[in-house]
Amino acid sequence: MNFWTKHKLQTRLFFQSAPLPKWIARIAAILFPLWLSVICNYISYASLASLQTLLVSHIGAFLFGALLAYGIYALFLCVCRSFWGSATITGFLLILLSLVDYFKFLIIKEHFYPWDMLFAKNAASFTEFLGSIVFPWQYIVCIVCTIFYILFLYFTGITTSFGKKRFIGIPIVLAALVLFIKTPAIRGQYDKLFGIDLQKTPDQGAIYQTYGFLSGFALNFGSVDTLRPDDYDKQTIQTMFAEYIPTDTTIPEDFQNPDIIVVLSEAFWDVTKLKDVSFSADPLVNYRRIAAQHPSGEMVSPTFGGGTVRPEFEILTGMSTSALPKGNMPYQQYLKQKTFSYPHLFKSLGYDAYGIHTYQETFYDRNKAYPFMGFDDFYGENEMHTELHWNSGPYITDETIADEIIYQLEQPHETGVFLSAITMENHSMYTNKYDAADWDITVSGDKLSEQEVISLQNYCEGTKNADAALGKLYDYIMQREKPTILLWYGDHLPTLGDNFTPYISTETITKDVAAQWSEEEKYMMFSTPYVMFANYDTGKAYLADEQRISPFLLPALLCDYIQAPTCLQTNFLLDVYHHCPVMSRYYNLFSPDCPQEQRERILKLHQYLTYDELVGDKYLNAMQGFDF
Repeated sequence: MNFWTKHKLQTRLFFQSAPLPKWIARIAAILFPLWLSVICNYISYASLASLQTLLVSHIGAFLFGALLAYGIYALFLCVCRSFWGSATITGFLLILLSLVDYFKFLIIKEHFYPWDMLFAKNAASFTEFLGSIVFPWQYIVCIVCTIFYILFLYFTGITTSFGKKRFIGIPIVLAALVLFIKTPAIRGQYDKLFGIDLQKTPDQGAIYQTYGFLSGFALNFGSVDTLRPDDYDKQTIQTMFAEYIPTDTTIPEDFQNPDIIVVLSEAFWDVTKLKDVSFSADPLVNYRRIAAQHPSGEMVSPTFGGGTVRPEFEILTGMSTSALPKGNMPYQQYLKQKTFSYPHLFKSLGYDAYGIHTYQETFYDRNKAYPFMGFDDFYGENEMHTELHWNSGPYITDETIADEIIYQLEQPHETGVFLSAITMENHSMYTNKYDAADWDITVSGDKLSEQEVISLQNYCEGTKNADAALGKLYDYIMQREKPTILLWYGDHLPTLGDNFTPYISTETITKDVAAQWSEEEKYMMFSTPYVMFANYDTGKAYLADEQRISPFLLPALLCDYIQAPTCLQTNFLLDVYHHCPVMSRYYNLFSPDCPQEQRERILKLHQYLTYDELVGDKYLNAMQGFDF
């Protein structure tokens, strides 16, 4: 018998023979999920004051989360019988989730939601971010204390007395957990039992802050149930949208079947908007050159620093992600069958449709979602037809995607082609992204720290390269004979540092809490540039030149500009544009000339449209004879 085995047996004999330690062990085993609930909420909050508020002012919400921790603990106890084994698995799982929530919120100011777990298969994609993460020492203390707690349970050796009968408990406990967090009747009792009011709809930040991480995370498992409008049925939809059905479905004579390219440029933004910061050169030379001659403006993105899929989805479908739970991932959560989209619309006119991304085609499940939106194929980084270009950064350059777009445009297409391209080079993180020798733009500012300067110079390098790709595409398209139009837009502002640095340090914004921003600051932090140019006279003026607009309006505005055939969705979105060009329920941003009554009407219509297409019975498609 080796030393460790002998020592373990002696320790276990001590705990099992001494009455007081045995009772202590049983109490400790029972209290472990309660301890874990405190630790997980503290890690998410990163604040003892917030934890104290939860325990004093919202004890019911804390107990709700603790009850769920007990359920998970009981589930694994049925699996492995020993308390220390269940504590190990439960502790690892819940502490890991709370750490992910902390770091996600630190970086992009969004909490960790259940649907984020769909990213698990892409976990390796995030390894480049790890170098910039600083692990708080307090968390190390919490984890070490939890490990000692588990070791104590291990050495006591206490187990359940149910033997193999415990396996019967696995489906029972699992079913109880699912019913507890998913059943509407039970959820309706949360307010009475735990003080959790599901009728109020604060944003996710308020939910997590008020009810704690474990409760906030669990409450989102039932969020899909809340999407269905109470009066949703065929007659309601037909009545609501009857005025938008096209009276003339013929193809306009002035429509020239142009090739259509929509480019999502990762984190493309005018960094010169930062206050009191100097740049040795303008990173957006080509953008400004093109915007001076063609339609352009600002798109009010539904996200900051991440969540690319949301503006991408809105622009491809005309639907509103604000009708979905905040932090949603529409491709992974909702897009499970063919649905209306602008690629589908142009496919019905004889177009080919392709998606292009210089990264993994599985990211955001685009390889699954794009076929549902009518794309013939989706090409990821391993399916490019042109040479891949690299520099000192970690991603394929934007020059590559420009070359791939040109390649696709030069292929034969009977009517035309619809291309959706997504860049990657300018993706965060910006710490030590490029070799310093590659920086072409020098950044300076009295209020900037050394690290902020480094991040900005890395960001400027990526933006400059994106701008060069835009210029290359512009020069190529403008000399083409085939009518062509390109829409280029930034998906969101970049996360340049923790807690909104350097936006805060340069006093570009005054608060590091988004809920406290003024309307002007909100526009600052969510508005990205876009430009739209055609190599031919479309025969019509662009409606929204030099305006701020919501992203879901862009496809309808593009269709109007090129005089494409109309459909119900396009007519509805153009009506939205004429009444309220900016409509962001996330941040309570609405065009000032839109009366409250009109705003509520449009929001309701857009909510019903989005539900009908994504989750409902697709009555809108049936009204137009669409088979998607």
